Amino acid sequence: MKMRELEERTGVNRESIRILVRKGLIPEPERPRQTVAHYTEKHVRAILAVKELQLKHRLKLDEIGEVIRGKNINVPTEASQFSHLQELVSANLGYDEGSIPLRALKWLNPHVVGDAKAFQSIGLIKLNKKDRVYTVSRHDAQILAIWGKMREAGFVESTNFYPEMLDHYVVAAEALARDEVDRFLARTEGRIDEDEAARMLTTALPLMMDLFAALRIKFLLRNLEHHRGGA
Repeated sequence: MKMRELEERTGVNRESIRILVRKGLIPEPERPRQTVAHYTEKHVRAILAVKELQLKHRLKLDEIGEVIRGKNINVPTEASQFSHLQELVSANLGYDEGSIPLRALKWLNPHVVGDAKAFQSIGLIKLNKKDRVYTVSRHDAQILAIWGKMREAGFVESTNFYPEMLDHYVVAAEALARDEVDRFLARTEGRIDEDEAARMLTTALPLMMDLFAALRIKFLLRNLEHHRGGA
């Protein structure tokens, strides 16, 4: 979207938006040309989150910047649920749900159309259709690209591997994520402010992914060893 639409969506004028960008409070826009800037939903979410911090906690922009950079400041903490935690973490991680045409991913995965439909059937991704054009979110596009690399490694139908086989990942990931959220909120709600919680999650998510990957390799090798011993 262009600056005018961003102003309309957020109620914030362009000069203020440029200040937020300069201070690092919202992501930089995409700039296909020097005089052109494109904004997405992540900019809308980030700006609205900043507005909420200003209005609800009376924070100045420099204070909000300190919160984002992980510095501790005194912010009134409420016992109610975190109302903007998802938006803050999404903005901090640069998580953009902008749409990508499915056909644009064929160079990454020639079987992307069939894979996308199979993944949607097991709840792994969500397909959108407008004007006869299928699209997916950027995050779901990444999932399809990863499966394309799995195909290149030999995980294909001819070797008895199908995209629907990933259904156990959907079940496991959903259960693990639900447990992680429950545990995190049980320990933080009413104890720390929403911005500190967002900072913690932004830092922890990639670290815990690395930890989980290390554990998964460890236990996979252990199970291969057990399988060899059993055989």
